[in-house]
Parts: sequence; structure tokens; C-alpha cells
Amino acid sequence: MSKNFRVENDRIKRKSYLFSTYPKTNLFGFQDLNVRPLLVGDFFSRYQRMAGYNVLFPTGFDSLGLSSYMENKRHSNAINDDISSIFEEQMLLLGIGMDEQKTMDLKHEDFLTSLQLAFIELYELGYIQYGLIDVCQDKSGKKILDTYFNKKTLFPNKVKAFYLDISNIRESVIEKIDALPIEEGLCQNLKNIFAPKKSLNIHFSVTNGAKFTYNFKEPEYIGGISFILLHPDYIDFTLYTLYEEYPAIEMYLSEDNTNDFGVFTGSYAINPLTGKKIPIFISVKYDCPIYVANPYLNSEDRITAQEEGLPIIDVVQNGVFIESDFLNGLPVDEGRNLIMEQFVSADIGTYEAYYSKDKILMSSFDSFGALIPFFMDNEEELHSLKKYLPFVLSSKFRPVLSDDIEVPGNMISGSINHIFTTGILPILSVLYDKIGASSSIFSLDAIKNYNLWKGIEVYTILEEEVYESIFVPLCFLSILEKEKRVKLPPLFKKLELISMTYDDEYHKITRSNNNLFDFSMLLKKYSGDSLRMYFLSKPLHQDFIFNEAELASMKNLKKSIEEFYTRPFSEKDQLKDSFKAFVHRCLEALENKNIYQYVEGFTEYFKEELWNTSITYKQGLILLKIIYPVCPFLAEDIYRDIYKGKYLISDDGWIN
Repeated sequence: MSKNFRVENDRIKRKSYLFSTYPKTNLFGFQDLNVRPLLVGDFFSRYQRMAGYNVLFPTGFDSLGLSSYMENKRHSNAINDDISSIFEEQMLLLGIGMDEQKTMDLKHEDFLTSLQLAFIELYELGYIQYGLIDVCQDKSGKKILDTYFNKKTLFPNKVKAFYLDISNIRESVIEKIDALPIEEGLCQNLKNIFAPKKSLNIHFSVTNGAKFTYNFKEPEYIGGISFILLHPDYIDFTLYTLYEEYPAIEMYLSEDNTNDFGVFTGSYAINPLTGKKIPIFISVKYDCPIYVANPYLNSEDRITAQEEGLPIIDVVQNGVFIESDFLNGLPVDEGRNLIMEQFVSADIGTYEAYYSKDKILMSSFDSFGALIPFFMDNEEELHSLKKYLPFVLSSKFRPVLSDDIEVPGNMISGSINHIFTTGILPILSVLYDKIGASSSIFSLDAIKNYNLWKGIEVYTILEEEVYESIFVPLCFLSILEKEKRVKLPPLFKKLELISMTYDDEYHKITRSNNNLFDFSMLLKKYSGDSLRMYFLSKPLHQDFIFNEAELASMKNLKKSIEEFYTRPFSEKDQLKDSFKAFVHRCLEALENKNIYQYVEGFTEYFKEELWNTSITYKQGLILLKIIYPVCPFLAEDIYRDIYKGKYLISDDGWIN
């Protein structure tokens, strides 16, 4: 048996790490036809192995989701072996190369342990936290999504969940995004995930001659300021306080104080938008140096102002500004930009950049998938299950620990979400040989492996998976570098974004659209080679419209190539120049990692030049090698016929 797909400790061979995101599971395999990412990765892995590389190309399928559970409840954290075998069989028939002795199993203990261990370690280091986070939620409250995935059918809400705090690695991630081999528009979209915004530093004058500056993240509401609270710890707060107010302030700061609001300083800030006076108080009501109260924006401020008898200024009516000077009559969205421009040009304010998103949701409320490895006691303290991994569910959906050790407390509702599992996979996959031992992603061996493989040579993902498949892995890489104080190789050398596959009526292929395909039937009817050639025959960035008539023509083309090799080889080289140009075109496409151009090159050349002529024995072998990454079964079968079954083309080496 050939050892083509094995990764070995070979110091001489050049190393190449390829990665394709894993397709989602269901009961009947690749029903949504989104197989192109896997095929692209397999294409390059087959070529590179022939070219003498030691290739790491982990392949598999995502078995840690809701559909896996709903369709089969015999297992707790993943699909059962029957469904697993369906996917594996389809992958093998499709020609996806696998090493049977090196299996990273996503449905049993090894992978779950590594996944949960990484989750715990990130929590222990403070990157994953448990607390309130903005989410989008359905009416039932059972489904929560990161706000990046905001859909019209979901509602904004705040829930207590696990999230990744990216505030301390932001600059590192932005630096990595800027270095990505991608077009500028996508680069900006990735940085927009941080939700960059402009705030306005506004300089206030005080009636006693003092000044202070306040940063407005929502400057459109500056007109409605009703009162300002200064914290006693604010530097030089006495500058804003009249002498006769000192006794009241001293009383407020004493242990005998019963006032929970604050003490008037006697001074006013001048609203630079309206010229109105805003009373300034000393207060500990809010834990910040300066608090600008806007009753229109905040209902609690309105209640406080009413209780204290302070004036309340409404600044918006029927969606347009009122009581706001030059903004009066303008819609709120239009007025926001105008106010910033006017204040900066008048030297009353200055711009300041900030990011409004610094949390990524890491947990789901569904108890499907890799369970969150934490328990909570009665005091709501979290306890790690690090010693008892993997943490799984029984067939009755009850938590079970591997050593049958019960931990006092309550199970955390939900599971680790797909954003985490998808984002951590490119990192975990580098620990390919170590994964069964549940290696730490922060271990010295892990860092050695990251450096050894020098990043992902070609990374293929669906265009709609940019967030979890590019942005989140870059976050994890930044954390590794920060914690280990090392500079690791770039995670992605070549990013290949692949469009979705649609049916012939241009509908997304989903269960809800009732248009899923029987992929096993397609494999049986057309063969893996025909499907490979068909799915790789269109530009990867172009929406792929599945058309069975086109697939049938690819089957005929495959049959024609097969019949072509039943002819005797020619003694005379009739195609010397054209064949040389053809090979050059294919190798150039390969160097540019343009698979469409590569497939188009050999299919067109076969139809237009080869079909009606003969080739030499040497040209025949070169053509087989060019065909091999696209149609491995066909190339191996023909090669076996030529050499009477003694050799494999995959062991023959790439074109000299």
C-alpha cells in the first residue's frame, strides 16, 4: 500500500501545510455539494507529494453541531460511526487522500479533550471570560449568535456567556490582517469586524474659568446634557468647585453621608453646542472620572434628573434633532457626521479612533457539540474540569466525566460554539502527531511544530466563513505569540476564498430549501474523477451553479481520455512545440495556484489538439501526471495498465 498521505519526520523533505475548512455533517454526506474547498486542498496535496514535499493536509468534517445530534442521538458529542463511515466513504470515492494510521477523530475523546483543554487554557490566561455580552437571539431564547452574524430574524440582547476578549491583542491582529495575501477590500472587511469608529473629544468651558475635556462616543446627543458628575478621585476636581460648596462636599465624602447622588459644585459647564449651562456635581454614583448625563439617551438619567429636580432636555423628536443649534431639523444619522466635522473645524473638539467590538462569542445555548468544560457552584464561581477531560454527555444528555468523578455544582448551559471550534482547528491541526495525547497549544512542542510547518501554504474556505476561518485563527495566533513571547510564521501564505454552490435555479442548497442532493448517487453515477474535474472547472470565486448536464459532459470527457490511452503510442513527436507550450501553461497555472486555469488548460488541449492525434510514450506519462491531481483514479488506472500493475503514478515524482 502506498504511503503517500503520511506525514513523517523527514528533515530533508520540504514541508508544506495545507488546510481546508471542514464541511458540516448531516445524515447523507455532502448533500449541500460544498466540496470545492476540500477538492482544492486535495489537488495541491497530491501535486506537492509528487513534487517531493512532506505534506500535512488534515481532512475531515465538522461533527460538533446541532444537526449531528438531531439526526442521531446514540452518541452525545458527535455523529455515530454509521454517519462517520458515510462521510469517509464519500471522501474516499471523491479521491480525498487520507492516512488511515493518522486519524484526527472529531467524534471521540482525543479531539474533544484537545478542544476543551485549549478552551480552559485560554480561560485561565484571561482571554476567554464569562460575563455579559451582546448577542443576537431568537424569540425562544434558545439560539444566540455573535453580533457579527446579525440577521433580521434575530433580536439584539445581552446574555451571560463565554466570550473571547480581543482588546489586548487588537493591534497584533490588525497587523496580521494587513500582511494577509488578499485584496484590499477583504482586508478592510476583516478589520471592520473590530467595528472601528470615531469619537469626539469636546472641550468644555466652566463658569469659574476652568476647562475639561470629555470623550463622546455618541456626540449626536451632546445637545441633551442635563448634568455632569465628577468623581472625587478626579484630578483637581476642586478647580470646578466654589468655595462656599466645600462644607457640603466634605459632608458628602464623610462616613455620615446618606446622599447617593452627589453635591452641586456651584459651577456650570457651558454646552458648546447650545450655550446652555450644565450643573456640575461631585458624585460617586458612577465609577468613572467624568459622567455626562443625557436623559434622552438613558432612562435611568431621566429618573435621576426628575428626582433631583434638574432640567431635562429632549434633543430628538420624530427622528430629527431639536434643541441642538445647527443640527435642528436634521435626521440623527446625518447629524452625527456633521457635528463631528463642525466641532473639529471650529477647534472645539478633536477626533479619536476607537473600536466598539472587543468580544467574540465562544459559547452556545444548545447542548450539542463539545460541552463547555466548566461547572458553576452555588456562589456562581466557575470550576475547571481540566482534570476530568473530555467532558461529554451520555445518551440521556446527562454530563459524564471520563473517570466518573462528580464535581459539585451546576453544569454550564450550552456548548463551545462553531466560531471557537472552526477558529482553533488550523492551530490544533499542526499538533497532528500529538493530538491523541491532548497536547497544550501553548506547550514547547506546539511552538516547535508551529515554526516547523511555517504556516498554511494554501488555505481554502467558503467565502461566507471569513469570520470564523480567518479572523478568529489570527486572534489565537496573536495570543500564542503574546503569551510565549515569540514571533511565529504567518498563519496563511495563500488564501483561497471559494464561493458557495447553488442549484440550477440559483437557490442555496439547504434542508430548509428542500433541495439537498444525494451525493452518494452522484458518485455512483458519475465517479469521483468526473465530479472532481467538474467542481474544479470553474473559477473558485465565481458562484457555482450545479448543472447535471455539465457534469455528464465531464463524465464523457473522462471516458474520452480513458479511450485515448487505448491507442498505441506514437513513434514520432508530432506535437513537440504545442505540447511543450501546454505543459508550460499548466506549470505556470500551478505556480500561480490558479486551479481553474490549470483544469481549463488540460481539458482544452485534450479536446482541441490531442483527441485527433497521437502522442509519444513520454508525452503520455507527462499528461498523466498533469491529470493526476484532478483525476487521481483515472491517472492511476491508466498508469497501472501501462506498467502492468507494478508501479503507482503517485510514487513516480512530478514533471522534470
